[in-house]
Amino acid sequence: MTGKRSRNKGECVLFAVLGMSPSVLTETVWALAGERDKRLPDRVVVLTTSEGRKKLARDLFDSGRGPGGWERLRKALKARGLDSAGRLQFGPAADHVRLFPAPSGAGDLADIATSADNLAAADFILRELRAFTENPDTTVLASIAGGRKTMSALLMSCMSLLGREQDRVLHVLVNPPYDTPLDPPFLFPERNVKHRSRDGGGYRSDGACIDLIDVPFVRMRGWYEGAFKSAPPGYAALVSGVQRRAPTPRNYPELLLDRTKGRLLVDKTDDARLSATEFAVLVLLLGGVAAPKAIHDSLLAFKQKTLDSSAPEWLHELKESSRFDAEQCLDDVSKSLSSARAKIKRVAALELLADKLVPLRGRPPVYPAGKLSFSGPDPFVDIRGYPVPPSTP
Repeated sequence: MTGKRSRNKGECVLFAVLGMSPSVLTETVWALAGERDKRLPDRVVVLTTSEGRKKLARDLFDSGRGPGGWERLRKALKARGLDSAGRLQFGPAADHVRLFPAPSGAGDLADIATSADNLAAADFILRELRAFTENPDTTVLASIAGGRKTMSALLMSCMSLLGREQDRVLHVLVNPPYDTPLDPPFLFPERNVKHRSRDGGGYRSDGACIDLIDVPFVRMRGWYEGAFKSAPPGYAALVSGVQRRAPTPRNYPELLLDRTKGRLLVDKTDDARLSATEFAVLVLLLGGVAAPKAIHDSLLAFKQKTLDSSAPEWLHELKESSRFDAEQCLDDVSKSLSSARAKIKRVAALELLADKLVPLRGRPPVYPAGKLSFSGPDPFVDIRGYPVPPSTP
């Protein structure tokens, strides 16, 4: 599953966007009840249109033909041994069903059909979701199964911007024909209920299979929170601010590893001021020697060589250092990479890119190769087994 499960501390909220298919709510709750921890949401909050609210009321709360769909769900869960007392708080009131406002601010949206509608919906989703994610003890289960695709995409985007480790993004699938219009509408696998399709076929409700899908999502909140002194006023402003801070291939600085002077230069001017050992492991790492043991072995072999007095000063410093002497001293590699990463972060242009250049936990670098260059002879070329370039006549 994606993210860390709640420790039953604080409130658990099922937060959903909804169109004309209220069944995604009942299907999701039914599937959650089948999980190992069987924790039901404490309450449900739905963002929908005025038309969506009418459909929701008809399918889940209309008591004209006996108990509404939501009440039947609660009774069915109790029959499975899951008492929902104090949980699954949900009803047609505005605290639970919240309508998308029109872009003009006058009235509510009956549908989300234009660019202006979508922008207003994005701001609304962000604002309503933020109210729950600001509380560290609240767990948000965000359902993207309902509504138009743009609504689902916007909620997914907002979860990437606001979601925490304990939060989840959920989708729900049900097998045919239960995913098509039926009479009565399918809500969850009910005993002794039969549905009829438009072509006249009859289907037992308890023949449905519901799959709950945890959708992996990138949690950006921890990365960008320190970049803004206050919360941006809306969705567009937040996305724009993140994009200004986030590196793109166009604004990756040019890096030069000067093997003559042992320097990492950023855009030909800023010097990262790496030590000889830090520069050496970086040259090997960015030169294609990714495994820590291979880096260590290369440096160990280098230190056993005899250096000519004309060799660059940084190579003499590397040879005289106390690191990379022992056969199994791999800690020297991780320590040198860690200190190099810390110094690289001090260069303003590389503050947010250091982990791409020197990734954590032994991962290979992902800095764009077109933004990296080397100058000066490679002091490790023969040690690594590469063919030694012919001398220039």
